[in-house]
Amino acid sequence: MAEVFIAAAPGEEAQARGLAEALQALGLDVASGTPVEAEIAKTAEESKALVALWSPAAAAAPWVTALGVMAQERKKLISAEYKSGATPELFKTAPKIDLAIRDRNAFKERFQALVTELEKFTTAKAKPEALSDALIKARAAILNPPMTPARKQARTLGVFALGVAVLFALGFGTGRLIQAVRSGTFLVATTQADAAPAQAQTTSATTTPTTPTITAAMLEGETWQASAARINETVATDIKRRAQDGEASAQALACLGHMAGAQGFLPSPTAAREQCDASSEQHNAAGLYYSWVLRRTAPHAGIDEATARGRLAEASRLNWSPAQIDYAQLLAGEASAQSQAEAGRLFLAAAERGDPRGQFFYARWLRDSSAGPRDPTAATPYLERAAERGQVDALHMLATLNRDGIGVPRNEARAKTLYERAAQQNYPASMFNLADMLRSGTEAERTRAIALYSQLACMRDERQIQPMAVARLRALRQSATCR
Repeated sequence: MAEVFIAAAPGEEAQARGLAEALQALGLDVASGTPVEAEIAKTAEESKALVALWSPAAAAAPWVTALGVMAQERKKLISAEYKSGATPELFKTAPKIDLAIRDRNAFKERFQALVTELEKFTTAKAKPEALSDALIKARAAILNPPMTPARKQARTLGVFALGVAVLFALGFGTGRLIQAVRSGTFLVATTQADAAPAQAQTTSATTTPTTPTITAAMLEGETWQASAARINETVATDIKRRAQDGEASAQALACLGHMAGAQGFLPSPTAAREQCDASSEQHNAAGLYYSWVLRRTAPHAGIDEATARGRLAEASRLNWSPAQIDYAQLLAGEASAQSQAEAGRLFLAAAERGDPRGQFFYARWLRDSSAGPRDPTAATPYLERAAERGQVDALHMLATLNRDGIGVPRNEARAKTLYERAAQQNYPASMFNLADMLRSGTEAERTRAIALYSQLACMRDERQIQPMAVARLRALRQSATCR
């Protein structure tokens, strides 16, 4: 099995093959083709990376979608767009490169971006001297028109993808997913699509699941509070039904619902613990992780510290990013060099999968840990990536490095900009530092500083910063009016 597999829609094999040959010219181990039932599970499991070559036809092709879901669950999916904007919504969280562009320089940049993503998975690294030849092959492949009949695009895009996602996200696994594809449960009938495209679209619209899906990727990529906010009465009813049927992922969501008091769920730590226990027994990463969160938020729910920590470690072993970060923070607090090093490894794993919190904590580990280089310069790239996503701790640290000229050239203007972005999220330390930088500036800057100090002066729970803000206002002959 090749390290990289490029999956394309039927009729677009030539495009996938040409792209594979371009990557092979760079020295990468790549194969391509149209996924078929007999090979789909093996391909998803044994390939180190999977590139889905998205077009309208690919988005409507059942086995391309199914293989994409499996690859995304294994965190090895890369979306390459053969037609701009063709990536189904389901896969928007995976790395995406739009190759459907005719400008040579722009295409070169995007092709190189694809290679960079692949090098995160492959054993071999691309040979720079072969880039020119590879670009010619890749561009010729992508610009080559497909032989796909137009009628294949008459299916409503995304209907099947949503159905497959529901199955996989709810713990059905590869076997039952393949059975669902084979049976056509979520597929618009080919005969109807070929014979009457308009009718097929109408029919599919009536059979599209109306209950919003909370996928594993959503749970992993956002805070548990944000995930809980997605639950409404309709979603809650669906979760409860599936949890009662024994679906591990639904039990994890039910745990979350009870823990957060989401719509349709009674706020109950005890009920949350029962659902987390049931999900954890099936080694569901979300359920294991929410057990740890429940212990932190409701210590009397019935999960002891040792059990909670053990489940957190297990979720981390299953590569659940939030668990890796939280478990690494525990390890980072221990004195042993082994624990410190393992914390760095876990922070890095989460960071490389694009988790902004992981990027921040790995940056801090690089700067501060005795097991790391203690080098703020090495930390900066990870802070930049997290700051781009608005991660407030990263914004603050990066602003401070720019203000003080540590690890980066001193740049007070950029420091102000970064502090301002964090201040807009009501991050007290950034608000205070920004106010200190502005109070001796222009009249507008002084006014902004007073406003920031006034906000901080009214934050009664900020026991360190609040008194300092009051003192700053007094020095400026100002006072705060708190409601």
